[in-house]
Amino acid sequence: MTQQTLDEASRALQQGRIDDAEKLLRGAIQADPQSIDPHIALAATLTRKKDYQGATDSYANAMRLDRNRKGLALKYAVSCFSANRFDEAEKSARLAVQQQPDAAAYDALACALREQGKTQDALAAADQALSLSPSSNTAQHTRGSILLAMGRSEEALKIFEGLNSRGVSAPAITLNRGAALEKLGRTGEATRLYADAAKRWPDFPELQRQRSQRRH
Repeated sequence: MTQQTLDEASRALQQGRIDDAEKLLRGAIQADPQSIDPHIALAATLTRKKDYQGATDSYANAMRLDRNRKGLALKYAVSCFSANRFDEAEKSARLAVQQQPDAAAYDALACALREQGKTQDALAAADQALSLSPSSNTAQHTRGSILLAMGRSEEALKIFEGLNSRGVSAPAITLNRGAALEKLGRTGEATRLYADAAKRWPDFPELQRQRSQRRH
């Protein structure tokens, strides 16, 4: 019965019926709370709804059932990070590193450490991620964000500009590049960067806020 419900929930998601999928999965959990798959599926569904706290709680339930499930510790770490639960994110990322020491696990650890102000350890984790995957744009951006937090703005800017020059762009990269420019006293360039990015990503609130602040 659980697999049938999972299949129904998957079809609902494919059709964009996220609330229906959530309802089905919660029913599956109520019927069989010791089955791990509905907890994981519910977490993924709540993530799509941007309910990061709910998603994190669902991943936590899955972790209690089987913390050694392949890939689960990393998913839980990323979810904790999205929910601003950085201490939990660090703990789960460290478990992910132990279980499968790949670039994604080290990057998750680096991000969790950065948000707690543990910048030296964060930089070491980012460097480890890049040693495993030198071409990882995600790890490059993470390293740049850590350098920015450490006050090494010129080094950080080179990373963000390098990503952009290779055709890699995202709101977070733009925000960090703008912050680096401002810290280097290049406010005019930052203002133009925010204005252009706000047009490109009109639904990204932080870019709109940065653009609005610099109109006056």
